[in-house]
Amino acid sequence: MESIVKMDKQGRILIPIEIRKKISSRVFIVNISNDEIVLKPIKDTKLTDFFDSIEVDVNDFTDTHKLRKALLEGRK
Repeated sequence: MESIVKMDKQGRILIPIEIRKKISSRVFIVNISNDEIVLKPIKDTKLTDFFDSIEVDVNDFTDTHKLRKALLEGRK
């Protein structure tokens, strides 16, 4: 699917609704490859998706920063 879009004065580009519906992401990695702008959608990660699937060495589960870091490291 191709569309012609314009960039506004603030550098924003509107992604057409047909494309947004297919992607279902609001966060992207922006890269330049061979003089082309490449957008890669990033899916949201919920901590509950990892419960009972990864062993982590975290004693204090109220420290969400340590917990998130341990979960992301365990996913590799």
